[in-house]
Amino acid sequence: MNRISKQIAITASFVLLSMFPALSQAQNTAPDTAQDQSQVMQPQRGEKRDFLADLNLTDTQKAQIKQIREGARSQADAVKNDSALSADQKETKLQSIHRDTHEQVSKVLTPEQRKMMREKMHERRESKQAQPSN
Repeated sequence: MNRISKQIAITASFVLLSMFPALSQAQNTAPDTAQDQSQVMQPQRGEKRDFLADLNLTDTQKAQIKQIREGARSQADAVKNDSALSADQKETKLQSIHRDTHEQVSKVLTPEQRKMMREKMHERRESKQAQPSN
Protein backbone atom coordinates (compact mmCIF):
# COMPACT_ATOMS: atom_id res chain seq x y z
CA MET A 1 0.00 0.00 0.00
CA ASN A 2 2.84 2.37 0.82
CA ARG A 3 4.36 1.80 -2.62
CA ILE A 4 1.10 2.73 -4.32
CA SER A 5 0.91 5.93 -2.28
CA LYS A 6 4.44 6.85 -3.31
CA GLN A 7 3.66 6.17 -6.98
CA ILE A 8 0.55 8.33 -6.78
CA ALA A 9 2.53 11.11 -5.10
CA ILE A 10 5.25 10.93 -7.74
CA THR A 11 2.74 10.92 -10.58
CA ALA A 12 0.75 13.75 -9.08
CA SER A 13 3.93 15.77 -8.56
CA PHE A 14 5.02 15.26 -12.14
CA VAL A 15 1.63 16.16 -13.58
CA LEU A 16 1.29 19.19 -11.36
CA LEU A 17 4.77 20.31 -12.35
CA SER A 18 3.97 19.78 -15.99
CA MET A 19 0.75 21.78 -15.67
CA PHE A 20 2.36 24.59 -13.67
CA PRO A 21 3.41 26.84 -16.60
CA ALA A 22 -0.19 27.02 -17.85
CA LEU A 23 -1.47 27.83 -14.38
CA SER A 24 1.18 30.51 -13.97
CA GLN A 25 0.35 31.98 -17.35
CA ALA A 26 -3.31 32.19 -16.35
CA GLN A 27 -2.30 34.07 -13.22
CA ASN A 28 -0.17 36.49 -15.21
CA THR A 29 -3.15 37.39 -17.42
CA ALA A 30 -5.40 37.93 -14.40
CA PRO A 31 -6.02 41.41 -12.96
CA ASP A 32 -3.25 43.20 -11.07
CA THR A 33 -4.43 41.77 -7.72
CA ALA A 34 -2.95 38.43 -8.76
CA GLN A 35 0.48 39.93 -9.46
CA ASP A 36 1.73 39.28 -5.94
CA GLN A 37 0.81 35.60 -6.22
CA SER A 38 2.58 35.17 -9.56
CA GLN A 39 5.72 36.79 -8.16
CA VAL A 40 5.74 34.37 -5.24
CA MET A 41 5.48 31.41 -7.62
CA GLN A 42 8.22 32.47 -10.03
CA PRO A 43 11.02 30.38 -8.47
CA GLN A 44 8.91 27.27 -8.93
CA ARG A 45 8.38 28.07 -12.59
CA GLY A 46 12.14 28.38 -12.97
CA GLU A 47 12.57 25.01 -11.30
CA LYS A 48 10.09 23.54 -13.77
CA ARG A 49 11.98 24.91 -16.73
CA ASP A 50 15.24 23.56 -15.34
CA PHE A 51 13.60 20.17 -14.86
CA LEU A 52 12.64 19.99 -18.53
CA ALA A 53 16.00 21.35 -19.63
CA ASP A 54 17.76 18.65 -17.64
CA LEU A 55 15.93 16.00 -19.64
CA ASN A 56 17.30 17.33 -22.94
CA LEU A 57 13.98 16.90 -24.73
CA THR A 58 13.86 17.01 -28.51
CA ASP A 59 11.44 19.38 -30.22
CA THR A 60 9.27 16.39 -31.10
CA GLN A 61 9.18 15.24 -27.48
CA LYS A 62 8.32 18.77 -26.32
CA ALA A 63 5.43 18.91 -28.77
CA GLN A 64 4.16 15.49 -27.74
CA ILE A 65 4.38 16.33 -24.03
CA LYS A 66 2.62 19.65 -24.63
CA GLN A 67 -0.22 17.81 -26.35
CA ILE A 68 -0.44 15.28 -23.50
CA ARG A 69 -0.53 18.10 -20.93
CA GLU A 70 -3.24 19.98 -22.79
CA GLY A 71 -5.38 16.85 -22.93
CA ALA A 72 -4.85 16.20 -19.24
CA ARG A 73 -5.64 19.81 -18.40
CA SER A 74 -8.94 19.71 -20.30
CA GLN A 75 -9.85 16.39 -18.65
CA ALA A 76 -8.99 17.78 -15.20
CA ASP A 77 -11.02 20.92 -15.85
CA ALA A 78 -14.00 18.81 -16.88
CA VAL A 79 -13.74 16.76 -13.69
CA LYS A 80 -13.38 19.86 -11.50
CA ASN A 81 -16.43 21.46 -13.10
CA ASP A 82 -18.60 18.32 -12.88
CA SER A 83 -21.07 19.15 -10.13
CA ALA A 84 -22.47 15.60 -10.23
CA LEU A 85 -19.25 14.22 -8.68
CA SER A 86 -18.44 14.24 -4.97
CA ALA A 87 -15.11 15.58 -3.75
CA ASP A 88 -13.82 12.02 -3.30
CA GLN A 89 -14.90 11.03 -6.80
CA LYS A 90 -13.22 14.12 -8.24
CA GLU A 91 -10.00 13.34 -6.36
CA THR A 92 -10.04 9.73 -7.60
CA LYS A 93 -10.61 10.81 -11.20
CA LEU A 94 -7.91 13.48 -10.98
CA GLN A 95 -5.44 10.92 -9.63
CA SER A 96 -6.32 8.64 -12.52
CA ILE A 97 -5.74 11.47 -15.00
CA HIS A 98 -2.39 12.23 -13.34
CA ARG A 99 -1.36 8.58 -13.46
CA ASP A 100 -2.37 8.23 -17.11
CA THR A 101 -0.56 11.44 -18.02
CA HIS A 102 2.60 10.29 -16.30
CA GLU A 103 2.46 6.99 -18.20
CA GLN A 104 1.93 8.78 -21.51
CA VAL A 105 4.81 11.17 -20.88
CA SER A 106 7.06 8.29 -19.83
CA LYS A 107 6.39 6.57 -23.16
CA VAL A 108 7.63 9.69 -24.98
CA LEU A 109 10.93 9.69 -23.08
CA THR A 110 14.00 7.60 -23.76
CA PRO A 111 15.13 5.15 -21.05
CA GLU A 112 17.87 7.61 -20.01
CA GLN A 113 15.37 10.47 -19.76
CA ARG A 114 13.00 8.31 -17.69
CA LYS A 115 15.87 7.54 -15.34
CA MET A 116 16.74 11.24 -15.06
CA MET A 117 13.09 12.09 -14.43
CA ARG A 118 12.83 9.53 -11.62
CA GLU A 119 16.02 10.87 -10.05
CA LYS A 120 14.81 14.48 -10.23
CA MET A 121 11.44 13.56 -8.74
CA HIS A 122 13.18 11.63 -5.96
CA GLU A 123 15.42 14.63 -5.22
CA ARG A 124 12.45 17.00 -5.10
CA ARG A 125 10.50 14.67 -2.85
CA GLU A 126 13.46 14.42 -0.47
CA SER A 127 13.98 18.19 -0.42
CA LYS A 128 10.28 18.77 0.32
CA GLN A 129 10.41 16.25 3.16
CA ALA A 130 13.49 17.96 4.58
CA GLN A 131 11.75 21.34 4.68
CA PRO A 132 10.00 22.16 7.95
CA SER A 133 6.21 22.30 7.77
CA ASN A 134 4.62 25.73 8.07
